[in-house]
Amino acid sequence: MTSMKDLTLVMMVGPLGAHPIERTMGFLLRVAARETLSRIIGTGRVTRAVLAAPDLEGLESLGHASFPLEIDLDPASQPFDFGSRLADLIARYRISRLLYVGAGASPLMTSEDWDAALEAFQEMEEGLLTNNLHSSDWIAVAPAEAVRARPHRLPTDNAMAWVLHREGGLPARAWPRSTASLLDLDTPVDALIVARHPLAPPALRAAVVETGWDDRRVARIEALLRTPGSRLILAGRVPSWAWAALERHAQIWTRVFSEERGMQASARMQRGEVRSLVYAYLQAVGPRAFFQILGELADGALLDIRVWMAAAGRWPEPADRYAADLLAWETIRDPLLREWVEAAAGAPLPVLLGGHTLVSAGLVALLESALGIPRLPL
Repeated sequence: MTSMKDLTLVMMVGPLGAHPIERTMGFLLRVAARETLSRIIGTGRVTRAVLAAPDLEGLESLGHASFPLEIDLDPASQPFDFGSRLADLIARYRISRLLYVGAGASPLMTSEDWDAALEAFQEMEEGLLTNNLHSSDWIAVAPAEAVRARPHRLPTDNAMAWVLHREGGLPARAWPRSTASLLDLDTPVDALIVARHPLAPPALRAAVVETGWDDRRVARIEALLRTPGSRLILAGRVPSWAWAALERHAQIWTRVFSEERGMQASARMQRGEVRSLVYAYLQAVGPRAFFQILGELADGALLDIRVWMAAAGRWPEPADRYAADLLAWETIRDPLLREWVEAAAGAPLPVLLGGHTLVSAGLVALLESALGIPRLPL
């Protein structure tokens, strides 16, 4: 029998922000973080847990948590840099085997899921285990020193697995694909989807309900997914496995416009090289006509509008992006985004706006909720 190897869990949470919608999303991420920490620590497979945070706001309840946790505050004297911050934690806590988990990563993974994943990593002397090799939300790494060798190559956690595998030479294993392992809580629409899912942590579900955010459009899309012969449009960074899940488990017609997958990982977005056929059509006919035409083609639509933002060469502030996901166009300051969202709010069909999660794991989570099945095979 393999002896237990020391494993340190590191999680990071960001600042709450000043805008009310940013603060609400920040508090939801803190609730998700607490639930995930509890589930992972409860497996008994981590020897230490560290939560890195800019301050203690919204984390007060962790002082009374039923699990051991060290909170490490971000240095106030320097700007936050993900790679450097993680490398510093690895050095100061003398971490040899690391489990890094983002605050919103995989909130639908159960204690049993985490136990199975960490048992698999326990058998690995060297290498990495991640939920997504191309865009990691959580990753187990041995040796952790591999992270310290290239902090400058890690601007975000999403790049970790790919960089450590391709540039660091670590053997890589991707955990078996599931909605639970791949869904990342990143935007308000993600939160609304998670809250309706059978595997949602009760505390997180209650926190989402408390926001008062309207989930009726989410419910209408779920009803559509249950109705044979319904028509659905998907646009954005739609992966083939999510579309295939619809083909296997829902008796509906789909129109899929999949484009610009990997726009961030490939740095196309940073270089201003993102191009979108859907956005080009939106520009050609105008937002109001665009959404009217969608209503002629489908009964519902899921749109990854981060692709449109990148194609337009603009990236609005988080408050505007979050408001867009809630169709709260009146509060959006960016004039172009406001025009899109106002048109979407007046569309003759239910429209969900969001990012990558919406048209990938979020799509399958909607299907699982609609069918009352906690986990569909992917």
